[in-house]
Amino acid sequence: MNLSDFLHANRFIVLGGHKCGTSSLHSYLKQHPEIIMPIDKGLDILGRSKLDIEDYKASYDTHQIINQKTFGEVSSTYWKSETACLSIKKYFPNVKLLAMLRNPVDRAFSHYQVLPDQGKCQVKWEDICQNPQNFNTNRILTNGLYYNRLKLYLDEFKDKEICVLLFDSFVGDQKKFFFKLFNFVGVNQNFIPDTSYIVRKGGQKKGGKLQKIFLSNNFLRTTAKTIIKPFTNEKQRYMLGKKLSNLFVVKRKSPNQLKSNLIDYYREDILKTQDIIDIDLSHWLKT
Repeated sequence: MNLSDFLHANRFIVLGGHKCGTSSLHSYLKQHPEIIMPIDKGLDILGRSKLDIEDYKASYDTHQIINQKTFGEVSSTYWKSETACLSIKKYFPNVKLLAMLRNPVDRAFSHYQVLPDQGKCQVKWEDICQNPQNFNTNRILTNGLYYNRLKLYLDEFKDKEICVLLFDSFVGDQKKFFFKLFNFVGVNQNFIPDTSYIVRKGGQKKGGKLQKIFLSNNFLRTTAKTIIKPFTNEKQRYMLGKKLSNLFVVKRKSPNQLKSNLIDYYREDILKTQDIIDIDLSHWLKT
């Protein structure tokens, strides 16, 4: 496929957001026979200040592409990037845009839980909840402010509808969720992907030394070669690896008594967001 055909092909982009299930969504969309996704998720090439569109084309396996298929991409960073917005408008003016939104309080707690594993946790969750205004430049909180990010794209793509997908539905009524998504992007809406695995399960890792042994690259490679590989294909091994990894993740909930201050912090943004997308988000304002 030449560059001109690539640029003019049917395309959709999920713009965000962070800790809203985008990694799993990328994996599930790859299963659809009419959708071509990038080989790797998270390259976020369109947000780069120095963009080589050939690099973007190379992120797809174009050898398997046929004209009737739809290109897709899922990013957790595009919607907070004016650079990405302008690049998308320049190269793909006819793109179909989607956004993935999650209750911002739950999203913030999910974000917070992964920080100790990344060696980045420097504050206590209780302190954030009790005094959110003291952390109003921290990405733990600001990544849940959706209004300005949506407005950036709505202003640049005035003739476009942005299909808003709620994380509640993604983890709840998945049949309805994927029907809406596939119908919007113009592919077979009755296809149901295998969602029995989570790519990046939210929560904190547990298991200590046992976890390190089981999830070490040497152990996984040895197990895959000698035990699993003869009886499985590549897709099955990938799913087994994710399920094994998730066994060592414990998912906790933030105590309700800590949520009220965060709800107040997000209240104005939630109300403005529900007005701009015309979706009732009042359940986000309840503990």
